[in-house]
Amino acid sequence: MSAQDGVTGLGSIPHAYYGREEILTGVVLLPGQELHDTGEHPDNVRRLPGVVESLRASGNWERLFVLYPRYARVEDLARSHDERYVELVRSACVDAPVWLDTDTRVSEGSFDAGALAAGAALAAVDAVAMEAYWQPDSLFALIRPPGHHATPDRAMGFCLFNHASVAARYALATYPFERVAIVDWDVHHGNGTQEIHWKDPSVLYISLHQWPLYPGTGWLDELGAGEGEGYTVNIPMPPGSGDREYGQAFDAVVEPMLRSFAPELLIVSAGQDCHAADTLSDQMVSAAGFRSMAQRLSGVASDLGVGLVVLHEGGYNVSTLPQLDHAILGGLGGFETPTGDPFAEGAPLAEGWSDRLCAVRKRVARYWPEVGQ
Repeated sequence: MSAQDGVTGLGSIPHAYYGREEILTGVVLLPGQELHDTGEHPDNVRRLPGVVESLRASGNWERLFVLYPRYARVEDLARSHDERYVELVRSACVDAPVWLDTDTRVSEGSFDAGALAAGAALAAVDAVAMEAYWQPDSLFALIRPPGHHATPDRAMGFCLFNHASVAARYALATYPFERVAIVDWDVHHGNGTQEIHWKDPSVLYISLHQWPLYPGTGWLDELGAGEGEGYTVNIPMPPGSGDREYGQAFDAVVEPMLRSFAPELLIVSAGQDCHAADTLSDQMVSAAGFRSMAQRLSGVASDLGVGLVVLHEGGYNVSTLPQLDHAILGGLGGFETPTGDPFAEGAPLAEGWSDRLCAVRKRVARYWPEVGQ
């Protein structure tokens, strides 16, 4: 199937005549993700095909807007990364297989795969930002390698290019936007996204991540600096946190901040490695929990009248990932998906969570009074 076929073959109802009172969501698919061949690495070529196959086999495939990406240009990547680093990744792939750090392996096609993944984020931004009758309200880019650990000049934690940051900077440079928000629910702290936007008041970065855990950053007193002070907000979640704790974090911090900041574009770094059955964390989020977070962010975006771009980050249990990603799409589009999840049943309240949430609110309220109310 060609990229053009993917855009026009949207299902049984041509979207030029789609009833726009309905929420329209969809996916950005990534042909060529197998170019990033990491062998038996946790981020391997088996992660995403099962997600797509599950969606195609479901009764919800016909309702999805389907888009294919373009390659991000060097100038797109260079808004978030040093150009010398971009060239370093390209050069390393010539000599592949090569380890860029202890966790991040590249193959001969990894540069192209990374540029295509970043380009998927840019294509999603364009689709939700343009004013057209067929414009989707949200898009979920099913991409790998992930991105949120990549710093301006370093690959880290399976990540080559920081797709969320590249998308945010692209949106600010391309559209008449002044404010973009990034919400990151990956179980690991997005140190790269934080570093890139540390002094940047045009990008609000909110991270919910397990603490302590790799990469060791993201404590609640890390709030940005200079003009960007207060525009980085970390919610370090205790081990064992599940739907209840994440829901309370959304109630007390995430939603009030987003509504106060009023972004003109909302981006989500969606890592499903905080699921109860993921092999790289101790969290207890369920399929219903992922659906709820996506649904709540979709509601915020709708209330603000802005587009929503969801970018796949972590999530390494290939047997559960299809259900989780399907649940996210259901939350975005308002349609039913299977959410039964025996892995997360009966999760107790995470130890120390109430005190942790109070501490976060106290810190953040200095900059965002709504959070302290």
